[in-house]
Order: sequence, then C-alpha cells, then structure tokens
Amino acid sequence: MSSEIASTLNGKVKGKVLKLKDETPVSIFRNIPFAKPPLGNLRFMPPQPVESWDGVRDGITPGKVPMYSTLMDEAMMKYFPLPDQYDGVEQVLGEDCLHLSVYTPTLEKGKNLPVMVWLYGGGFSSGSEREYDGTVLAGMNDVVVVIPNYRVGVFGFLSLGPSSVCPGNAGILDQQLALRWVRDNVEFFGGDKNNVTIFGESAGAISVNHHMISPLSRGLFHKAISHSGQSTMPMLFRTTEENDKPNKIFFEHLKIEETDDKKILAALQKIPAPDLIEALNQLMAKKVVFYPCFDGKVFPKTPEEMLKNKDFTKVPYIIGCNNTEGQGLLAVFTSPDIIKGITEEDLRKFLFVPVSDEGFEKCKEFYIKDNNDEKRFSKAFGAIMGDAMFVSKAVKTASVYADAGAQIYLYYGTFRLKMFQGDEYGPEVGKLPDWCCCDHGNDIMITFGMPFTTYPLSMGAKFSKEEEDLSRNFMTFLTNFARTGDPNKGKTLDVKWPKYKSKGEYLVVDTTLSVGKNLAEKEVDFWSNVMPSLVVKPAK
Repeated sequence: MSSEIASTLNGKVKGKVLKLKDETPVSIFRNIPFAKPPLGNLRFMPPQPVESWDGVRDGITPGKVPMYSTLMDEAMMKYFPLPDQYDGVEQVLGEDCLHLSVYTPTLEKGKNLPVMVWLYGGGFSSGSEREYDGTVLAGMNDVVVVIPNYRVGVFGFLSLGPSSVCPGNAGILDQQLALRWVRDNVEFFGGDKNNVTIFGESAGAISVNHHMISPLSRGLFHKAISHSGQSTMPMLFRTTEENDKPNKIFFEHLKIEETDDKKILAALQKIPAPDLIEALNQLMAKKVVFYPCFDGKVFPKTPEEMLKNKDFTKVPYIIGCNNTEGQGLLAVFTSPDIIKGITEEDLRKFLFVPVSDEGFEKCKEFYIKDNNDEKRFSKAFGAIMGDAMFVSKAVKTASVYADAGAQIYLYYGTFRLKMFQGDEYGPEVGKLPDWCCCDHGNDIMITFGMPFTTYPLSMGAKFSKEEEDLSRNFMTFLTNFARTGDPNKGKTLDVKWPKYKSKGEYLVVDTTLSVGKNLAEKEVDFWSNVMPSLVVKPAK
C-alpha cells in the first residue's frame, strides 16, 4: 500500500492508494473534518465551519461514527454484507463525527471529474459513512466519490420549536455544510465543483429530496439521485405539533422539568451522550424517535406543500424504487414472524402507515386475492409498506417534477440477488422470504460495484457473473448521468433509459435491462386517490 498527501483549504491530509482488480489506482482519504466537533454547547446546534490544522492529518485511520443506538445493528447487518475496508478496525461511536471520506482516481487539479456525494440511510436514527466504500464506483467510472457523516437521532434532529434556540434539522445542516466543503475543496481531489451530484438511499434518498426543496441547499449541487425515498414518505417528517409528544416523553424520562427552551437545551447538553442513547433505548416501545421537521428555514413549508406548489430545484433527477421494498428487511424488523406468517391482527398492529378501520378493510380487499394462502397477511403487509411508502411516492414525485419541466429518469429494481435466497452465494447472509425479490437496499450493492471490490465481503457474500454485469451497467447509467445529466450520454448500453413523463416510461433494472410503462398504475392510484383520507394522523 502506498500513500499520498492532498491539500484542502484547512490543511493537508495523508491518504492511501488502493488498486482495483484491473490495477486502476484509487486514492482514499478518510476522516477529513468539514465542521467543528459538535460538542458541549454545539450539541444539537447547526454545525460550525471547520478550523484549520497544522502539519499533515492522518487520513488513513477511520474516524468516529455518529452516536446512535446499536441495538439493531447485529441483526440488520445480516442483510447488508459489507466490504472490510478497515482491516478489522472496530468502529467507535462519538459526537466528534463530522468528517468525510474522499475516493478519487486522480489528485490532478483541473481534471474536473464529476463529483458524487453519497448520503446514507438508516431512518435518520442510525448509519454512518463507514458502511460504504466508494473505491469501485470512483475507479471503474472515473468519478470522485465523497461520503460525509451527518448526525442522526436526537443529536441530529432534536427540535424545541421553529422559533426556539434549537429549531432542529442539524443533521440536514450537516449535509449542507459538507456540500459547501465539497464546493470549496473538491478541486484538490481532481473534482469539478460545478458538476456535483447528490445521491442516497432510504433516509439518504429522502435527504436528497429535502435538498431539492430546501432554499438553503440551492446552488450546492447540480444533479440528484434518490434510491428508495422521498420527502413525502409518511411518518418521517414532523410538524411542530407532532414533535411535542415525543419531546414531552423524552424530557420527563430524563427528569427535565424546565419549560424555557434555553434551559431545556442547557440541561440536555450536560447529559453524557451514552445516557441519552440509553434513554432512547428504554423509550423505543413508546416510539420516541427524532426526524426532520418544519423549522421555517431549512423547510419554509412542509414537503407536501412544497411539492404541491412545485417549489423545488429543477435539476436533472433520477428517482428509483424496488418491486418488493417492504417484503424483506423492513418486514422482518417490524415483525419477526413475517416469514412464518402473521395473523390479521398482526397486520393491523404492525402497519407502518396507520389507517382507519375503513382503510384497513380497503387494504385487505385490494391486496389479499387468495384467502387460502397461509402467508396472505405477511405478503399484504410487505406490499402495503412497499407501495404506500416507496412506489407511490416515487411515481408521484417523478410525475410532479416532470410536469414542472424537470428532467426526470425513473427506475424500478426487479432483480433478485442470489445471496439472499440460498447458501451458495452467502452462507451467513440473512435469507429473505421467497416472495421477496428486489428488497429495500439491494440496489446499494450494484450502485457501489460491490461485485468488483478487492476487500473481503462479510458473511461469505458473493455475486454471480450476471450480477457483476448488472452492477457494471447500472454504474454506467448513474455515472453517465453524473457526468452529463443524461444516463444515455457517455458509455453506451444496449437499452436506452427514457426520460420520464407522467404515466410514462421507466427503466426496469434487472439482469436484462428493459423499459416499462405506467409503473404500478393501480397501486399508485390506490394510495394517491383512495387512501389519503383514510390514513390516521399520529396523536399529538
């Protein structure tokens, strides 16, 4: 392993050079700070610009990951094989987490390579940049990949109200400051500050869409890609009133009796970070979680209002979802019995989207076609989650953006990764039910070129030749788009990805690429026109 030194506006950093299987060298720089450590009276607050350092900073050793509850990690990781790019170095959680990693095929200033900034998922409650390896995507496709951390959970999304000392959305502001760092520094890593694509999956995809609507993000990126997530997904954005109940439960649990927002903030900033995580663990059953919320600045209005008003940045935009988003990982974590088969009572109890009695009956009527199928309620649960949260929101957003004149490309993942179905391609990988095809998060693996990694994969995961080809093709589409704004310009593929228009054509992502039309038309109509009035708002 050789090393290299790169400059930034705040100081120098030492990274390492890794060669891909085809001998393409990629320079990797880790733990580059883009903000001051959000400690003490900076906890929960907007990030502050990073201070300069002397000498050469170590950019080989990984930095800390954001503070979050790791209770679910072991079970979750069964479904996310990861490349071990850290030589077995254990992750360390800490509040001093506002740093990023850069993967680049060149340090030549003026090379002006396209820049792709990845925002990770985790429901805004977990996750870190450490889980992602940009080496293959950068090296095989001649782009610069930047992956920042951002604060999650209470540390990133505590809000005491829009007019308070702590209005919330610090995690989104972390992402925005990271984008400013990219604008000011990426040229030192061979990148073009005028050609930046933001992309992400799940909460990261929602974050991408948040930046599309936030006036504070305008001018910081030029193209966008959302894998499985939109701002209007139910339950993942809160009004001021919807924040009041979880805040009250949280403060009572911590024995904070203050009513003045400044005193509440001061009390919370004195509590050790691990104690806050433990409190959240104990309150998990009461659904005390923290999400992006209305604050009047990052979000001048709710995402629904801004979508309705067409108040968003009209840059080229890829929107994607998968055909069984809710049938695997998300279903398993909601109900451990989902594969064995759940009851009608379980279906009602575990629905992520709360519906009225009439709405529940309509869902059963729409989704259950075979009353003799023992797994009918499990399958209905997954289909409802996938359609309500992902597919219908992707199609609705794509249609509104396209009608507003934005250049939109829609994809639908239908491939089935072999590692989740049998032991040959991943003996320790968590297995998914046979009715699950392309699950939530499966497209991350082909986006980052995991079939081509030089690092060992966890749980003995492997990819087939067909899956290698799929990953190569999908990366080509995405990096063509990052380079030109059109996935068809650059390296050519056998299938042309059509520009999307309302009820129009979209790319079917499978081992054989194809084009479909009118994606999930009946399901989209059901969730757009039948169910909205039957969804129950959370109690205040």
